[in-house]
Amino acid sequence: MWYNLLSQGLVQKPVFAFWLNRNISAGAGQGGELVLGGVDPNHYTGAFTYVPLSNELYWEFISDSISVGSTTYCKNCKTIADSGTSLLVGPTAIITKINQQIGATGIFTGECDMIIEQYGDEIIQWLESGVSPNQVCQVIELCPGALCSPCQSLMFYVELLLAENATAQKDMKVLETVCTLIPSPNGESTLDCSTVSSLPNLNVVISGKNFMLTPQDYVLNMSTGGQSICVSGFIGIDIPAPYGPLWIMGDMFMGAYYTQFDYGNKRLGFARSTGSIREH
Repeated sequence: MWYNLLSQGLVQKPVFAFWLNRNISAGAGQGGELVLGGVDPNHYTGAFTYVPLSNELYWEFISDSISVGSTTYCKNCKTIADSGTSLLVGPTAIITKINQQIGATGIFTGECDMIIEQYGDEIIQWLESGVSPNQVCQVIELCPGALCSPCQSLMFYVELLLAENATAQKDMKVLETVCTLIPSPNGESTLDCSTVSSLPNLNVVISGKNFMLTPQDYVLNMSTGGQSICVSGFIGIDIPAPYGPLWIMGDMFMGAYYTQFDYGNKRLGFARSTGSIREH
């Protein structure tokens, strides 16, 4: 569609831009705005900082550095801006370190720990009585129910780790360590909402300018069942060479910074996002 618009002369400039609203109360609840053929000055403040493309295939550019607090995780980082990616993506090994730094753990870990704390002794008793691990969740009446999925994941790994002649001592040792082995369905990590205000900032330096995201920018605070759940905005994806390793500044970054895709000059522009959606 974009190339057709350009070839037919239907846009004023070879530029498109995104404003993504992270504040639902602003702009009458509008989620954002895509401008084809220019930018909307109602939604950014100050001048744009431009960076040339290092690869046109993915709107790729080079970030000078990416750091969390005082820890620098990358220098001269291959980066893309992508409205089709919700979170902040980086190499898995580095993202694991970042999530450890901010105290985030796998999304199943908290539920898994709770199951072991509340039902650990009962689980061991059933295992010792001869009940197979794949039946335990039904026996302790967690299935069906909200804890059924994490319980089944827990017992799947227990079954892999336990030998047929396992002792109660070994059972407990397995239960104490297995939660750290269970991956999140999509790599997500959660953290204690009460710690968010004390977390370090994310600093992405582009063309010599620091684009800072506060913890409130990079942590998703969601409500479910009347309870707040905080999800880390960092997720690991390993993109193989020659395209990777690659960092993706997704909607979390683009929500904080109005993003201009300057096709005509083969560059990206970033400015601080502001304002509410304009009436048309």
